[in-house]
Amino acid sequence: MIEKLFQDFASELKPQNLSLNKGETLFKQGNSVSNIYFIQVGKVKLIRNTSDGTPVVLHIGQQGESIAEASLFSNQYHCSAIIDSASDVLFVNKDSLIQFLINKPDVMMELLAIFSRQVRDLRAINEIKNIRSAKERIVTFIKSNADENQELKLDIALKDLAAKIGLAHETFYRELKSLENSGEIQRDSDRIKLL
Repeated sequence: MIEKLFQDFASELKPQNLSLNKGETLFKQGNSVSNIYFIQVGKVKLIRNTSDGTPVVLHIGQQGESIAEASLFSNQYHCSAIIDSASDVLFVNKDSLIQFLINKPDVMMELLAIFSRQVRDLRAINEIKNIRSAKERIVTFIKSNADENQELKLDIALKDLAAKIGLAHETFYRELKSLENSGEIQRDSDRIKLL
């Protein structure tokens, strides 16, 4: 839907394009919110610094996803957006987007449906993070995100996946290896299959 919003209403929203390289910053935590972004190509990490300065990866946005929609009604970005791989990003002015949505209630409803799904997904991740056993946490995540063939496509680095479910990457790798050795999963470079 976000992609459709940017494409179908390009003449009204007037999106602009940015090409960025790995390591560049799209926006910083605490900056004034000016734009909402859509990733055409590449990956963008959303990172929040905790009160002690520790960076925490909140999300890794990928092709076809929006970035900063959580800041649509905020004055400041709640995290930083760091380019994770060469990216082409479209962006629209936040105030223009809000005005557009006010004038197009059907589009606003579609956007609310997307936000609702995102909230549901975040709640599922929070539930998974509360599972004490690292093994069960991994298996539950795979089960809840696997396709009809019981396969999870790996579209982010394993280290980032470990962070997403709240595990140290060493623990994550060790438990993956244990699951593989016990015959519970099969994996290769781009997928994990439950057996």
